[in-house]
Amino acid sequence: MLVVDKITDLTPVKNLNVKGLIPENINLADDSFYVPGLIDCLLGAEIFYELLHSGQIRSENSNLIFQNTVFGFVASGSNSFADTEARVTCGLIKGDLNQTLKMLWGLKNVEVERTKNEEAIFCEDHILNTHSRDEEGRYVVKMPLKNEPNCLGESRDIALKRLNALWTRLIRDPQYLKLYRDFIHEYIPTCGRLKEVVAENDNSEIAYYMPYHGVLRPEKSTTKLRVVFNATNPTSNGLSLNSIQYNGRLVQNDLFTIMIKFREHPYAFTADVKLMYLMILIHESQQPCLEFCGKKVQRIR
Repeated sequence: MLVVDKITDLTPVKNLNVKGLIPENINLADDSFYVPGLIDCLLGAEIFYELLHSGQIRSENSNLIFQNTVFGFVASGSNSFADTEARVTCGLIKGDLNQTLKMLWGLKNVEVERTKNEEAIFCEDHILNTHSRDEEGRYVVKMPLKNEPNCLGESRDIALKRLNALWTRLIRDPQYLKLYRDFIHEYIPTCGRLKEVVAENDNSEIAYYMPYHGVLRPEKSTTKLRVVFNATNPTSNGLSLNSIQYNGRLVQNDLFTIMIKFREHPYAFTADVKLMYLMILIHESQQPCLEFCGKKVQRIR
C-alpha cells in the first residue's frame, strides 16, 4: 500500500451550481459532492465495477449522470454552470526520484501467474514432443486431434456453395476481386503447400473441405482484405475440424496488460506480423487432407 499525505487537489475545484439538477428521492453517496473537498481514498479498477448497481439517471439540462452504487448514487460528468477557470497545480517529490518511481511501478504491477488446465498442459507437451524445423528454418508441428479425422462428415457440398457465393461477389465487386487476386498471388508462393484440385479425390482418402471468405475493410490503412479460413464450419454430422482439436489456451496477455508493459522500457516498436502463421507447417501424419474450396493443402505439410 502506498500512503501519501495528499492524493490530488480539491474536487471539485469550485462550488458547482446544481440547483434543480439533483433528482428527487435518491440516496447520494456524497450529499455535498458539489462542494470542494479532499479525496479520502482511490479505488482500483479491480474492485470498481463490483461496486456498481443497476440504475442510472441523467439530469435534464446538464451533462450530469447519477450512477447507482453500493454506497448510493454518485455523480459524474460536467456541469455547464460550473466555473471553468483553469488552475495549475505543481507537485514536489522529496527524496530519491528513482526510488519513488520504482515504488509506483511495483504498486501498479498487474502480472498474475496463469493457472493451466489439463488440456493446456497436454497441448504444450504435444508441441514440445512433436515440433521440428525444416531445411528452410520453418517450424513443423503435428495437429493435436482429440479424435481420428475419419469421424468428420461430408464437407464438400457446403464448401462449394460458399465458393459459388464468393464467385458471385467477386464478379459484382471489382475492388473485392482485385484485393482477392492480390491475396491469392501472394499466399500461394508464400505458403508453398497449395495446389488446385483437378480431379475427384480417391474414396480411400480422408478429405476435409474448408470454406473461406474475405472480410473487406476499405478504411484500413494496411490490410484492407482479411481472408478467413473457417475451420469451425460443421460437416454433415455436425463436427468440424476445430471441434476435434485440442484448443490449449491463450498464450498472449490481455490487451490491458500489454499496454501497461509499455511502461517498462523507454522505447517501444511495432512490427507487421502479416503471413506469420504461414511459416508454421502442419506435420504430415494420420491427419485429414485439407481442401480450401478448390485449393488443396498437399497432405498438410
